Amino acid sequence: MNILHPPFVHFVVALPVIALFSQLTYFVTKDIAYSKAAFRIVGFAMLASFLAVISGIDDAQKVVENQYIVQEGLNHLSNHKTLGFVVVATLIATAIVKWLAISKESSLYENVSLVLIILLLIVSLYQGRSGGELVYKYSAGIDNNVISQRADEQK
Repeated sequence: MNILHPPFVHFVVALPVIALFSQLTYFVTKDIAYSKAAFRIVGFAMLASFLAVISGIDDAQKVVENQYIVQEGLNHLSNHKTLGFVVVATLIATAIVKWLAISKESSLYENVSLVLIILLLIVSLYQGRSGGELVYKYSAGIDNNVISQRADEQK
């Protein structure tokens, strides 16, 4: 099974951390370069999130078709998919607010973008935890033989 989703999601989780540090540095130094850097980092995270969603939908379809998941994990997989769209929406909103903050040189928008970056970080970390549970708790993407062995152990 060819899994494309995991490499992309790591960027969606890591880049908001860097954007937060860049935004906080902007607040300390008032150097607009840090604000612009945070905007670019959020943009890269948004690109990675689009790739993560596209690859995630494809990988989830393979997982379900080949039954590479414990039955109880199917609901969790559906929730993970929905939360992925929430992460993308949060990234889009953050990017728009960051763009407004830079283009209008507005401290209000900079403050709002800081809150959105923190929210984005929380949502993406939760989403990462959810994905980890799919693999380690529900055996998503793991060969059927391994799933059968785990099912026998749970009895």
